[in-house]
Amino acid sequence: MIPGQFVQDLLARVDIVELVGRSVTLKKAGINYKGLCPFHGEKSPSFIVSPTRQTYHCFGCGVHGDAIRFLCEHHGMGFVDAVTDLAQQVGMPVPEDDASPEQRAEA
Repeated sequence: MIPGQFVQDLLARVDIVELVGRSVTLKKAGINYKGLCPFHGEKSPSFIVSPTRQTYHCFGCGVHGDAIRFLCEHHGMGFVDAVTDLAQQVGMPVPEDDASPEQRAEA
């Protein structure tokens, strides 16, 4: 199990604009960035990435989330793989899970 505090620290270090920008052409729109949604076909951009909140939201299809969810949804990764991938990108070692199966069941 990956500690929640590690996930929060990781998300604070990831630049969601740079991450999403690898897959979506983004243009500055005020304080946010705008592009065509990668989750549904559209001709006018309704996909917003907020560097302040470190989140994305599509006003066309309603999909939204953070950097981890983007990797899970857009690249088909599982949660642990997405966290591991992001951690490697920012140079953070993922904590080892030393808990026994019994301890995990209690958590």
